[in-house]
Amino acid sequence: MTSSEHCVYCDDRKDYELWVQCDECPQWVHVKCVPIEYISSGSYPTKSSQILQFICYKHGKAEAKLAVKGRPKKAVAARGKAKGMGQERKLQRYRLRAREQLDYIALNEGQDKRLKHQHPHIEPFLDCFQKWECTDGIITSQQLHREFNRISSPKRVVDPQNSGIRVPDIDVAQLTKILGEDHTLDVMDVQSQQNERWTMKQWNDYYTHTNPDDRDRIRNVISLEISHVPNFLTDLKRPQAVEDNDLVDLVWPDPTPQDVGEKPKVKKYILMSVGNAYTDFHLDFAGTSVYYSIVKGAKKFLLFPPTEYNLKRYKEWCDDDNQPFIFLGNNLEQGLAFNLKAGDLFLIPCGFIHAVYTPEDSFIVGGNFLSLRDLSTHLQIVKIEQETKVSKRFTFPKFDIVMGLTCEWILADPGIRIKRTGLQHITCLLDYLKDSKIKYKPMKYHSKSIMLSNLEKLTRLTSNDESTSYRRC
Repeated sequence: MTSSEHCVYCDDRKDYELWVQCDECPQWVHVKCVPIEYISSGSYPTKSSQILQFICYKHGKAEAKLAVKGRPKKAVAARGKAKGMGQERKLQRYRLRAREQLDYIALNEGQDKRLKHQHPHIEPFLDCFQKWECTDGIITSQQLHREFNRISSPKRVVDPQNSGIRVPDIDVAQLTKILGEDHTLDVMDVQSQQNERWTMKQWNDYYTHTNPDDRDRIRNVISLEISHVPNFLTDLKRPQAVEDNDLVDLVWPDPTPQDVGEKPKVKKYILMSVGNAYTDFHLDFAGTSVYYSIVKGAKKFLLFPPTEYNLKRYKEWCDDDNQPFIFLGNNLEQGLAFNLKAGDLFLIPCGFIHAVYTPEDSFIVGGNFLSLRDLSTHLQIVKIEQETKVSKRFTFPKFDIVMGLTCEWILADPGIRIKRTGLQHITCLLDYLKDSKIKYKPMKYHSKSIMLSNLEKLTRLTSNDESTSYRRC
C-alpha cells in the first residue's frame, strides 16, 4: 500500500469504513479522522454521497477542508470564516469531470425500482451495440506482433495462448488473500458513476458471498493496479507486442535518477464487475492503448475512433450540463462493437472513445500503455483532458516526465530514432513541451529550452534531407 492510501491522521490504526480522497492529490483519509472544525456542516457524513469536496492540508493551507451537503451549523461556519477559508471553488468529487453526478436510484426511488439493477443507458447501449456489432475485427498473435505499428482499430486476438500473455488462475477470494482483507480499493457505484473506498473484505463479501438479487447496488472495480504486488511480478505477463512497444519502458532511464522516481503504475490492472455493470463513455488517460484479458464472465464493448468529428462531440458532451441524460453513442460515427467472453484477449488502440456493459459477473486482467506509434494522438487527448478539466488523479501519472524522457531518448541516437519516431510525432512533441506550463528537468541538458532547441535543429536537418531525397527521385 502506498503512503497516500494510509490515513494521515491515524495511520490506519482506527477501523473506520468511510474514506475520502483529496480532490487535489491521491491522499486518502478516514472521514471521521478529519477534525470536526474543518467539516462544513459541523457533523460527520455517514455515506459518500453526502460529500461534495475534500481538500487535504498539503495544498498551501494549514488545515483540511471537507465540504458536506447540508446547511452548516453557525459555530462551525463562524470558525471557517475566522480561519479565512476564502471563496469556495467549484465543487467536485470522485469524478473525471467537474459537474453534478446523478444517482439514478435516489432520483427514482419509489417510482422505478428496476433502476436499482440497471443503469438507464444500458438499453440505448444495447441498441447501439446491435447497430455496430463487429464480427471481423480479429487478428492472430503473429499479426499483432508483426503489424503492431499499422494496427489502428480494436482487435480480438484469436490465439491468445501464442501472444506471450500469462494470466494466473485467480478469483476475487484468492485476490483478497493475496492483497489482504484490509487492502483498500475504489469501488464504483454504477448508477451514480462515483467511487467509494472499500476494503477487499467488503468487496469479496459483496462479489463472492452475496446473492445477485440481494446486492444493494450494482458495483464495479476498474482501477485496481497490481503491477507492484510480488505475486504478479512473474505470474502475470503482458502480451509480447505490448512489452515491445511500451513507450515508458523504452525511454525510462536505468538506473532511475531520484528526481524521476519509479515508473508510472499503469501496466497491470484487475477489473471486477458484477452482472449489469455499466461504465459510461470515456477516454483512457492520455488516450492510452489497452490490453484486456477476460478471465471469467463476459463484456460488451462499444467503441468509436478518435476522428475529428467524434472528439468534438465527446468534448461537447463532457461540457454539457445535461450529460447524465445523454447517451453519447447516438451522436458518434464509425462505431465498432465487440462481444467478448472468457478466454478472449482484446486490444484497444490509442484514443478510442468507449463504453462497456457487463452481462454477467466478470473478472478481468488488463493494462494501459503509451506508444511511439500514437504519440501525436496521446498529446491530442491530453489537450482534451486539460480543456475538459479532468482531475489530475485521473490523468496518466508522470506524463510530462515521459514526454521529456522521450525527447532525450530521441536525442541520444537521432540518426535512427528521429526516423523511427516520425517527424509529425516529433513536431507535436516539441509543440507540447514548449508550453511554459510543462515542467521538465533534463538529465543531460542544462535546461528544457536547450534540449528542445537541439531536437528542433536535428529535426529540421532530417526534414531537409528527406525533401532533397524526394526531389532527386
